[in-house]
Amino acid sequence: MRFRDDPDGDRFFALRTFRRDGRATATPVWLAPVGDHWYAYTPSRSWKVVRIRRTPRIEIAPSTFDGTPTGAWLTGNARILPTAELPAAKRAMLAKYGTAFRWFMLVTFLGRWRRRGGPAVALEFVLDEPSAEDTTT
Repeated sequence: MRFRDDPDGDRFFALRTFRRDGRATATPVWLAPVGDHWYAYTPSRSWKVVRIRRTPRIEIAPSTFDGTPTGAWLTGNARILPTAELPAAKRAMLAKYGTAFRWFMLVTFLGRWRRRGGPAVALEFVLDEPSAEDTTT
């Protein structure tokens, strides 16, 4: 699992969240690590946020720009950060993505102004420990 060991090596990730009926839905995201947590930044009205509110179970894999997985899926849990914790997630995203993330924040802000995506929220992901068979390969 390269992105667990070298998190700055992967730029894009596929995030699987789960619908009410249990079906998985994948979407591309940017993720930035801080310790054993990973952060994402997204509009609050996005479907991934709606699904995470319902069930925090997630799966993440490194991916291409469009979200096509290029590695193994890792499982974990997500939570929507309170506003007070948003700066920590922003710092992590800026450290990894730089100017590209600044543009993303601007687009997200403009979407809020137009009432499309709602205010931005940060998502925090904690991945499960790899199983014994994952560590032997």
